[in-house]
Amino acid sequence: MSKIRKTKYQFKRNNLSFNHGITLISLVITIILLIILAGVGINLALGENGLFKKAKYAKEKYLNAQVEEERALNELYEELGLLGELPENTPETEAGKVVKMPNSWETTLPAYVSDKDGKEVVASKKVASVYAVSAGNGNTIPVPLGFYYVGGTIDSGIVISDNKEDQNKYAGKEDVSKELKGNQFVWIPCTANDYHKIDFGKEDAKWDMEGQAAEYPQIIKYNGFYIGRYEAGVATLNQEKKANGEAKPFDDSVTFDGGKSLFNSVAIQTGINNWGWQNYDFTARRTGTPVTTGTNKATGNVVVKADSIPYYHVDYYTAVEMSERLYRDNNYVKSGLVTGTQWDIMMKYMRDTGSVDILTSTWGNYDNVSLSNLTGYYTNVNTSSGATDGFKNAETLTTNSGTSSYVLLTTGSTEQVKKMNLYDVAGNLWEWTQEAAYYKDITYTNTTYNTYILRGGVSDDTSSRYPAACRTYGVAPGTDTHCGFRLALYLQ
Repeated sequence: MSKIRKTKYQFKRNNLSFNHGITLISLVITIILLIILAGVGINLALGENGLFKKAKYAKEKYLNAQVEEERALNELYEELGLLGELPENTPETEAGKVVKMPNSWETTLPAYVSDKDGKEVVASKKVASVYAVSAGNGNTIPVPLGFYYVGGTIDSGIVISDNKEDQNKYAGKEDVSKELKGNQFVWIPCTANDYHKIDFGKEDAKWDMEGQAAEYPQIIKYNGFYIGRYEAGVATLNQEKKANGEAKPFDDSVTFDGGKSLFNSVAIQTGINNWGWQNYDFTARRTGTPVTTGTNKATGNVVVKADSIPYYHVDYYTAVEMSERLYRDNNYVKSGLVTGTQWDIMMKYMRDTGSVDILTSTWGNYDNVSLSNLTGYYTNVNTSSGATDGFKNAETLTTNSGTSSYVLLTTGSTEQVKKMNLYDVAGNLWEWTQEAAYYKDITYTNTTYNTYILRGGVSDDTSSRYPAACRTYGVAPGTDTHCGFRLALYLQ
């Protein structure tokens, strides 16, 4: 072999040996790294704060929470008389009687228990966030845990309250008085097939024809929903304070920065977008708008009770925020601003079941409707500036009409404004809904602000022009004197 060929051969052999050496070293290093990683992994899994111990702790915490939840539920069930064998609901069953729960209202959850050897067994447990009561005609309605049947029937409007002292106060009776203590809601029955928006032919704005999907699962499950019996309020009349002649006989539920109060006279702020009738001292916004920075000026929760100062000077954002806030921490029910579909279904229910005139609404607080036997409080609202002059005893007011300024009443100030056990659905305040609006007036060119539909009419206009079924619009950040809102409940 030539010298040159031998050298090449030797080089190849040496190079091959060199490559083998590198491979073995890499293998050793890899094995060492794997051993280290395995040790770290074992420590993470089995160490003092390892994954298995954390998983065991989490499991124990979950089981403890489940036991606590079951204990709390059992207390509620016992309080409501739900632990025994409940009767079937029939057409003869009295309205308000607790009856057997439809299977579709219950949810099956795994219940982890241990047998005598300590081995875990997964059983099943049925739970629900509602209980069932008779509607008085064979139908069954859900009542959320923590709420109580007060009175009424499916034909007159079933009323529930979140105060146990109101339970069965008007059991089986068609008419339910306003003399109650808790926040009150009325059941609006509706099947899923009938749950859609309705054009009643009374509109002052183009409106979103699509229905809200958020509440639809509840309609499918329970065949109905609850709506606030009254306009949302900020302070409720205290009869004892009134009898003692106190200057402000109201208990505040919502307070505002700087001691501002809707009970006192409210002046209108000037220079806000050149809009009249505006006052932003009473807003509670979650997000900023082109008008303000979104600072929340309201503390506390609204009330849904009689003889309350309605939350006027409300913009859309405040209506949404305050509606959701009331039952935000409740495990069994949530609250929200009424939707356009819910308002339509309420109108249909009142018209079809109670033969209520929803297209003229002469039973509400309007400029052309005289109301008598007023028992609450009232404030005059200046027709040119929108300023109010403070709330006064309505018993001294013989009628709400014929004054130089229109009159805003506390909620449920007379039985004349009640239909289907609901108060002030017509007149008093315009009520914001979650329904988007589109201007019919093509001359309006300001596109800066979102617009939403207002329902229910208003006390400074006529019942024929703006009846309960009518739709009109408002700019979302607007805080006109005559703007308020109503809540709806969402069952879990």
